[in-house]
Amino acid sequence: MIPKPGKTPLRLLRSFSRLFEVKVYGKLELVNPTGSHKDRESWEVLRDVKAKGFKSVGCASTGNAAISLAAYAFMAGIECHIYVSESINPDKLALIEAFHPKIHIVKGGYEEAIERCNRDAESMGFYDANPGVCYAKIVGNSHIGAEIASRLKPKYVICPTNNGTHIVGVWTGLRDAGVKPVMVAATAEETRVADSIAGFHRLEGERLRNTLQESSGFAVDVSDAEIEKALKLLVRKEGIIAEPASAASLAALKHIPLEPGDVVCCTITGLGLKFPRILKLVL
Repeated sequence: MIPKPGKTPLRLLRSFSRLFEVKVYGKLELVNPTGSHKDRESWEVLRDVKAKGFKSVGCASTGNAAISLAAYAFMAGIECHIYVSESINPDKLALIEAFHPKIHIVKGGYEEAIERCNRDAESMGFYDANPGVCYAKIVGNSHIGAEIASRLKPKYVICPTNNGTHIVGVWTGLRDAGVKPVMVAATAEETRVADSIAGFHRLEGERLRNTLQESSGFAVDVSDAEIEKALKLLVRKEGIIAEPASAASLAALKHIPLEPGDVVCCTITGLGLKFPRILKLVL
C-alpha cells in the first residue's frame, strides 16, 4: 500500500483563544497529501477495494473527495470513476482531471450525482465509495479523533459537516479512545462560498443522529459572513490558508455556550490554495 496519511498537527490557535477566552485548537487536516481530510478516507477506501478484490472504484463529489480518491486510485493503479455536477468549480475539475479518472458529468446537483454513481456502481460493478454506504470512510476519519484524544480532552469538538461522514468518524475515534466531548456539526445550508458543505445533506443518516445523541451534541448553521470573518482571522493571525468550508468550524464558536477555561478543538479540513477563485472572493 501507498504511505498512510495522517499524524497531522494539532495547534493552539492563539487569536481565536484570546477572542473567545478559551483554548481553541485546530486539527490541521489541510497538510495531508491532496490538501484535505479526504486523504484519510481514500487510503482506507483503497485498502478495502483491494481486500475485497474490486478492480475499480467510484464516488460523487463536490471536489475534495473526488480529488483525493482520483489521486489515491492513480497511485494504487485502480480504475476510478468520478461523478460531478455540471456546475462544478473549474478549479476543482482541473485538479480531478490531473489524475486521469473517468469523469461523468451529471445534469443537476450533488444529489443527482450521488444517485447516478450509486446506480452505476451496482450495474457496472465498481466499489461504491459514497457517503452513507462506505464505512471505510468513517474508519479514515476515526484516526483524526484518535489523534486528538491522544493529546487533548476537549469539552467541544467542532467539525464542518455536510453528509456527516467526517464528524461521525471523528466521534468514533474519540469515543473508542475514552474521550467523549460534545460534538458540534458546523453546517452552511445556504452558502455561496463553502460549497463543500452546502446544503447539509445528512447522507450518514442514522449514524449522524447517533453521534449527536451519544455526545449530547448539536448542529450550528453558520452564515457566509461568519465564515469569511473566521477565514480572514485564520489567514492573517494564524498563517493558515484554509478553504472556506474548513473555517465553518471556527465560525461556529460564537454560537456555542463557552465558559472561560474551556478547551475546544476545531477540525480544519481543507487547503484554500486549491481553490483560488473562491479564496479571492472571500479574502
